[in-house]
Amino acid sequence: MAFALIAILTAVIVPTVSGRMQSAYENSIVAEFDNLSSGIAAYRQDVGKYPPSLDYLTALPTTPKDRCGVNLSTSAKANYRGPYVTREITTTYVFASKDTVNATITTKSSPVGIGITMLGPDTRTVDDVDVMIDGFVNQTSGAVQWAITGSDNALTYIIPTMSGAC
Repeated sequence: MAFALIAILTAVIVPTVSGRMQSAYENSIVAEFDNLSSGIAAYRQDVGKYPPSLDYLTALPTTPKDRCGVNLSTSAKANYRGPYVTREITTTYVFASKDTVNATITTKSSPVGIGITMLGPDTRTVDDVDVMIDGFVNQTSGAVQWAITGSDNALTYIIPTMSGAC
């Protein structure tokens, strides 16, 4: 009798907890993209250029450059008010104990903008995040785009810009 009761409780509780954990994970991805996007916007407002990589959001290198490889002017460097995010960022960083965020910011043409890429989320997660941000699932359009690279999904969040973001 006790075994049957435990089995019934397990059948009810496990799916509920699992679903909430998945939802929390997806919400944390959206929040991470929002935080990075806000940091990039604040950096651009202060410096006047977009950063070439996410590590510029935590500290300005000795010889900082813009996205086009041109050294920042003295006044642009003086206007830096970072750090713009609290997370330590190097060439990549681990997010949610299993995914990797690439610090390199890529230029995107459709929509025009700059992209932040996360490797690792499963297909259900990328679909759900796509719906949360874009309102629909479409692998190749909208602010969230994704592709399968090897055994991982590469989820890219595109921040709209007016041009190639130099």
